[in-house]
Amino acid sequence: MIIAVDAGSADAVEAEHLLHGLLESATGSVVACTHVVPGGHLAVSIHVDGDFDQAALTHDVGSAIIRPGAAEPLVAGPSQLVRGAYVAAVEAALGTAGRLVVFPGQQRARGTLTAAELRTHCEIDHLEALGGLPVDDTALIDTRNYIRPIRRNGQTVLQLQPAAGDVLIPFELEHQIKCCADH
Repeated sequence: MIIAVDAGSADAVEAEHLLHGLLESATGSVVACTHVVPGGHLAVSIHVDGDFDQAALTHDVGSAIIRPGAAEPLVAGPSQLVRGAYVAAVEAALGTAGRLVVFPGQQRARGTLTAAELRTHCEIDHLEALGGLPVDDTALIDTRNYIRPIRRNGQTVLQLQPAAGDVLIPFELEHQIKCCADH
């Protein structure tokens, strides 16, 4: 089952806070993502193979739920938020977009791993370095104990950037500094 929620989150911190609250209502294995939706804000999705307590969905959010075998999502909430939830649900179902927050193998993304180990142990389909730098199986990736892959075209992709010491690091760092934050 896929549960998508749009609460009009303005940034990743707000969306992840919402997502972690919703995850308390899910059982079983989950994949959880944030999604940029029309209007420039973020919605969230949870793909759960167990149960989800729908009482966690409040009336002030837009929601879209896709049950196995359903022809279309069941939507509810304010119309301006339902659209974002619907977009997030479809992207989650197709695996075409989304920034993964919780995913299988995430707990094994610790320390420095080779590209081959990262793909195998953390269920990453593709490693992509900025500037088209090649990432062969022996390339070292310092995960900094935090990775946020994205979904693109049905694949899980981790974007990387070069760092000192001939290693690659995740493009998205755990603690982001907003542009122009120092002036």
